[in-house]
Amino acid sequence: MASDIKAIDIMTGEVVIARPDMTIAEAARLMNVFRIGGLPVVEGGKLTGMLTERDIMKHVVATNKKASEILVSDVMTTPPKAVGTLDEDLSSLAEKITKFDVTRIPIIDDDGKLVGIVTNKDVLNNAKDYLEVLLEQAKIKGSLRADYSAYGKCELCGEASHLMFKDNRFVCDNCLKIKLK
Repeated sequence: MASDIKAIDIMTGEVVIARPDMTIAEAARLMNVFRIGGLPVVEGGKLTGMLTERDIMKHVVATNKKASEILVSDVMTTPPKAVGTLDEDLSSLAEKITKFDVTRIPIIDDDGKLVGIVTNKDVLNNAKDYLEVLLEQAKIKGSLRADYSAYGKCELCGEASHLMFKDNRFVCDNCLKIKLK
């Protein structure tokens, strides 16, 4: 189900990148300075791959190679496991993150040029809006029963627990007994 939240609405447009001819040491310094776990690899403006901490651990550290002697092009994942487009929906991006076990999705334009990046944090930060839309749609369709239950944070006390849908909000058993009587 579409959320009407698009990649262009939640992506970071200024992306730290690596080039294929950089050394792993140079790329790792960028990752450290900017506190990020992966870099899109770009050549001539076009996305050619992704370099992640996982790639560095697997192909450099675990094989006891010297990071200053290995190029990004020798280690990067190419093509990237997942890419997104500017008009791609939040639900599709979330599905890709799960399906491909990635934490970031590079966003490309119609020409394959990198224009942004969406991380799992971007998706999570916007998931609340998406869930509210889904709840509202369920209420309108009448598919959300008054006795609907779930697990999450109580809308009254904020505790994580088993929840019941009561008076148009999700509440825990304690609040249901105490506050809604």
